[in-house]
Amino acid sequence: MSEGYIGLAPSYGVFQKQVIAGTTASIYDLDFDVVQSTQLFVSLDGIVQEPDYAFSIGRSAAGQMQITFAEALTVNTATGNTTQNSASLTNITTTNFNVGSAISGTGIPASTFVSAIATAGTSSNGTLTLSNNATAAGTGVTFSSGARVFVVYLGKQLLTPSTTDDATVPLVEHQNGDGSTVAYSLTRTPPNQASILVFVDGVFQRGSGNAYTLSGSTITFTGAPPTGTNNVTVHYVATQNNSVPTVVDASITNAKLSLDYTDSTYRAPTIDNSFAAATKTIKQISTTRYYGVNDVLVLLNGICLIPTTDYTISTTTLTLVEGAPAAASSLVVRYLAL
Repeated sequence: MSEGYIGLAPSYGVFQKQVIAGTTASIYDLDFDVVQSTQLFVSLDGIVQEPDYAFSIGRSAAGQMQITFAEALTVNTATGNTTQNSASLTNITTTNFNVGSAISGTGIPASTFVSAIATAGTSSNGTLTLSNNATAAGTGVTFSSGARVFVVYLGKQLLTPSTTDDATVPLVEHQNGDGSTVAYSLTRTPPNQASILVFVDGVFQRGSGNAYTLSGSTITFTGAPPTGTNNVTVHYVATQNNSVPTVVDASITNAKLSLDYTDSTYRAPTIDNSFAAATKTIKQISTTRYYGVNDVLVLLNGICLIPTTDYTISTTTLTLVEGAPAAASSLVVRYLAL
């Protein structure tokens, strides 16, 4: 086995993470925008949730990206003892807790989580360590604990090689063997031996003191490579991928935005030239996802309406804030690329 791992980082990187303290609700705000449910890795109390079945994504009427679970999350209730200015919750009556779960109750500050489960506990002797100290002492305090939702954003940003960081760009370098030289200076300083692949006359050389050693920017062979032109080859493997590309102004075309509306089921504009109501049924992104107020352009008699100020959207219902317009009005809803 060789020591080199080709591709130490995925092309799509910056895997942002978010922890959500579950309540009895089924809808929760997300920290970042995503296009589809499969861009999220979601676990609920450690159990992986299947996209578009266990959860879906969409926007609120205010444009906030949200995750919606198919079922309301569960909340555990129990009693225990608190000590003022102490982070320990003792003598709890149940053990159905997870590290990271939210805790609320009398004497327990807002935004308090379970930071450690100190004692496994059976029926009445469990001990929890909380992220905040209790504000009051009490015996038999009632509290509740919601599920722990862990969200990983799978490839939030596209990362490309940097023009200033050598470690982000692969490189092939050649040296000439002369039958006597064992030490060769490299043009780069590899971060470690696993970041280079070395070949002599096309034969792979094992590092870590087997065929050669690496010290700084110098590789030293245990035996001198034979005479040859460019017969010592060093492949530098990119070990970082940390540059976020900048899109040039006015460089994104309609073709890239896919505004041709060829998908008549979900994308073709909604046009009503005899509109005279306060509401209109609009399309949805897919069978499980809906357009939000910021995902559409709404034109009434040729005037572009302002999201939330002039109209709201709830699933597939668009509602005009000012009520029904004059008879035979023209309403056009254009669906933006998603």
